[in-house]
Amino acid sequence: MKLTLLNLKIRPKLEGLLILFALTACISTSTLNAQDFKKFAIGPGISIGAGIFYPEDVNEYISNDLSDYIAYNTELYMYETVSVFLNIKTRWVDITPLLEYAIGPKIVIGGNGNYYFNRLSPGVLANFFIPTGKSGKYAFFIGGGAQLHMMTFEGYEGNGLGFRFQLGYDLQFGNFNLQPVLAYNIAETTGTSSFGNHLNMNYTGGQFGINMSFHKPVSHRRF
Repeated sequence: MKLTLLNLKIRPKLEGLLILFALTACISTSTLNAQDFKKFAIGPGISIGAGIFYPEDVNEYISNDLSDYIAYNTELYMYETVSVFLNIKTRWVDITPLLEYAIGPKIVIGGNGNYYFNRLSPGVLANFFIPTGKSGKYAFFIGGGAQLHMMTFEGYEGNGLGFRFQLGYDLQFGNFNLQPVLAYNIAETTGTSSFGNHLNMNYTGGQFGINMSFHKPVSHRRF
């Protein structure tokens, strides 16, 4: 009798614990799925960076134009970039249509003006991910793509197709995606002035940037 009563007292508690365990498991699974990475995501982004190049003909033009300023360093070595893009991301690859603007300025103090070597470059890039760690949050990537480079300098204009090769690291923090990137651009064309003169316009060189995009995280896990 006592044993039966004890069973009657324990059974509701046991059933309650089982129900609580089942609910906890369901909630945990639901939470895990909610926090788990997606297989596909899409979102906008912005990138800033800087590059190193040596546009020989452009530097020669500046040097000739500033021939009276013998002590002045007339050469361009660096440029800055900013771009907007749309990141279309899957577990193993991403595709990124982008519009990038680059400027190589030469500021002349006390001279007859400043010089700006500009580039506007729409294009499409793609990366392949190599996962690191078990969390699925991080991955190396390697890739590249093609861009149409529209360059201007001192009345010269030129358009040309160029290519980019890049590698970097993908870090995901919730809905924020951060990518440090090293890239090499092949970008060269012949510019023409309104007078029919020609100038080689060369933006080929190395570039470092930080990509920041906003979308749901995507798992890089191997399974």
